[in-house]
Amino acid sequence: MSSIVSTVARRFLTGKKRNSFLSFIALVSLFGVCLGVAALTVVMGVMEGFETQLRSIITGTHSHIVLYSAKQMIPNQVEMEDRLRAIGGDKIVALGSYVFSEVMLAKGQRVVGSVVEGIDNDSARATTDIEKHLVQGEMPQRGREGVLPTITLGGNLAESLGAKLNDDINVISPFFDKDSLQPRSRKFRVGGVVSTGMYEYDSKYSHMNTDEARDFFHISASAVSAIKIKTSDPSHSFMLSARIQKELGYPYRARDWTELNRNLLYAVRLQKSVIFIILTAIILVAAFNIMSTLMMMMSEKKKEMSILKAMGLSPRKSSSIFLRVGLLIGLTGAAAGIALGLLICLVLAKTRFVTLPADVYFISYLPVDVRPATLGVIAACAVVVALLATLYPAYRVAMESPVEGLRYE
Repeated sequence: MSSIVSTVARRFLTGKKRNSFLSFIALVSLFGVCLGVAALTVVMGVMEGFETQLRSIITGTHSHIVLYSAKQMIPNQVEMEDRLRAIGGDKIVALGSYVFSEVMLAKGQRVVGSVVEGIDNDSARATTDIEKHLVQGEMPQRGREGVLPTITLGGNLAESLGAKLNDDINVISPFFDKDSLQPRSRKFRVGGVVSTGMYEYDSKYSHMNTDEARDFFHISASAVSAIKIKTSDPSHSFMLSARIQKELGYPYRARDWTELNRNLLYAVRLQKSVIFIILTAIILVAAFNIMSTLMMMMSEKKKEMSILKAMGLSPRKSSSIFLRVGLLIGLTGAAAGIALGLLICLVLAKTRFVTLPADVYFISYLPVDVRPATLGVIAACAVVVALLATLYPAYRVAMESPVEGLRYE
């Protein structure tokens, strides 16, 4: 009997000649589901791409956890790193200590504010992806006799300063020497340019060798401003940061990567949820089209359904025919919509022809990250909504007496 249900459902859906208009309406309903699913696939792929890209940049520049002290400096680097390894155990992959301060960068008449980080190249490679984002030059090097120390600049920072590779710039500290009323100033050579793709970072941060930074800011060899911690699993770094915070207590503060840009990440997740709800309305509109199609089909096929009932087709099987029609429309529309959405996502990922103002959206292009779980949710929503739209027509068909369809024949 199930084969009869499937056969009749296909015949109703692909009617010929006098039923061609009904088939066209069913095709329009299918196209509505396809369009809604494709729109959801593309938008969710872009929103999740934003989330993934932001996570990659945040963890790649600041690592998974940052430990700092409310009292300006961590006094003993080696001792603190030993304590962190004892607390984290094998959950900690690498540690990287660094010093930082806000400075002014000057080249000619141009002056730009920056946060300069004094880093050790080996520990920076172990805890961050800064070197992977170098688009020109190399990591910062210490100066030697006759050779200026180098500094790497964020791409937008270098553009604002008008500085190019191998240009000389002045780094001006906000601190004053005791015997002078002028702020400390030292000349550096631009040794590299970093471009992460995130405007907030590229327009603000610069890097110099940690020994040069200690000497410039008058920081002792054992003290550091903060320690970057790379964990074995970034998704569980929040729990480790809470444990570190509990063990160390005041004045130390451990912040994981989700806290470093909490507002931005929250805004992306909120937008993703809102957009999913809004775009689901497109599928709901398609569901009403499916319901209208089935109601018209029920009226058009009243005679055929009455004959089938008179021949022994049960009410349950008769309703299953219309449920099967709705399921076919939902499944076909969902499959076609996902295929179309994936194609558009592939084009966006490969060409990046859509550009964004980086100072507004933080990223200068549309990142795409299509997750199988999200595709499953979208497809399931489309199919469920399509099936819900068939419940009333299927109920009407099941309750209708075969005499009604044959009364005027």
